[in-house]
Amino acid sequence: MKIVPVPVCELRVEKFSEPRRTPAFISLSLLIVAWLLNETALAWIHEKVPNDSPPLPDLWFSIFPEVPVPSVKTYCAPKTNASLEVVVKRVMKIAWSAGIEQLRAREFCGDLIISGHTITLFSALLAFKQYSPRKLSLLAHLYSIAAVIAVICILLARKHYTIDVIFGYLVSSRTFWTYHSIQNSYHNNDMEKNAMSQSCWSWVVPYFEKDAPPPQLFINRLIWPSSCPQRIRRRWA
Repeated sequence: MKIVPVPVCELRVEKFSEPRRTPAFISLSLLIVAWLLNETALAWIHEKVPNDSPPLPDLWFSIFPEVPVPSVKTYCAPKTNASLEVVVKRVMKIAWSAGIEQLRAREFCGDLIISGHTITLFSALLAFKQYSPRKLSLLAHLYSIAAVIAVICILLARKHYTIDVIFGYLVSSRTFWTYHSIQNSYHNNDMEKNAMSQSCWSWVVPYFEKDAPPPQLFINRLIWPSSCPQRIRRRWA
């Protein structure tokens, strides 16, 4: 009988960590703060863009025509003194509708600089590709195609300039890849060798990852949040 050593990187060990409520609460709080800051910027910049200024020159707009939409002329709220009270009321109005324009009258007409839709699309896509089971790779490819189509629709509808979409992709992808690059270095005990660990926010990675299994021992699998679907499957199997 011959014993063959197996490298640790080839082992697949299932480890279910206990949920850490404090880091989850901090992550959610940071998300809410970032969202509020974004809506505050929208409410404030509305006062800085003149209503009669033409759109900026854009490569996409010069190549592809605008898609006809029912609301050709969008209502813009009149300019005010942009006081703190006005900005807070606008932010509360956006918060009440969860940012969905169909639930409130659109009144902000300032340039957005970056596409939040693109950030959401590609952040969700990268998270799905990173943490979904590998047997769902076909679904990940379909998700990628759908994300690209969604971005094209955003540009066709002229909801954003081309540079807005490019910035949105760069922010979402680089933030995601930077975090996971530092995460891998942290679990391999070589963060000092990773140039990305010099970023100003790299110190949060050890806090969020200290109780997590290393990536090489992590298995992507779907787990039902309750035992009800499993019982139904066993009953009718």
